[in-house]
Amino acid sequence: MKGKDTFTSAELSTIRELIIQKCVSPSQQQKSIRGKLRKNFQFYITDFADDITTVEMFDELLANGTIKCSDQSFVPNTNAKAQTNASHPKKGLSIGLAPIVGKDPHVLILGTLPGEESLKRQQYYSKSGNRFWQIIYALFSDCKVSPNYSDRVEFLKKHGIAIWDVLSGAQREGSLDANITDEQPNDLRSFLKQHPTIKTVAFNGNKAAKQFSKFFPDLTTNHSLKLLQLYSTSGANRQFSDSEMLKNWANIT
Repeated sequence: MKGKDTFTSAELSTIRELIIQKCVSPSQQQKSIRGKLRKNFQFYITDFADDITTVEMFDELLANGTIKCSDQSFVPNTNAKAQTNASHPKKGLSIGLAPIVGKDPHVLILGTLPGEESLKRQQYYSKSGNRFWQIIYALFSDCKVSPNYSDRVEFLKKHGIAIWDVLSGAQREGSLDANITDEQPNDLRSFLKQHPTIKTVAFNGNKAAKQFSKFFPDLTTNHSLKLLQLYSTSGANRQFSDSEMLKNWANIT
């Protein structure tokens, strides 16, 4: 065995989402996703099978104990409507990205679901006009936003910021949140348990906040969490100036 066979429930949740993403992606992207599984989780598909081509195969490996959970029983969201036939992905299906999280984060920023450009590049907030990275850098330094995505990821981790999305996947034509249907949430409860240093959850836009309230009403009344609804950094949201955006987002610091 090259990697591990035992993972936390939060890790398994993210691994499962990456498996779904792999199953609906072209071969070149599948190679990249395999690399993420190995690097981030020491999860080697070939430790368990020649390949995992459907999420049902992954769930079966969990059910029979081949893949193990270390902290609690992991119950996958088997109601997910994701197509996992790589040759015939369901039209309009969007599968989100794995979270970015470093050591002892204190803020979790949640979007709704990455847009088409972000999913294509496998990079958060990559569409031209989105002000997310501009705002984050302005809040914590005088430096310009690095053109290198890995530098931006490390910048977030250095300042105790984790980012993810409320939704793990949904049907959506285009990139607009207004077009989202058939939503499936990420396992945010397990994620927050796995990262107890997070005390603030901030929502990048109204849609993210509404989806969080819809799927996690118990967390909205959790007094140990500070919830912040922030202006959307989407390029479609131009009603606020850069200075107004920066003032609003300063609440995360």
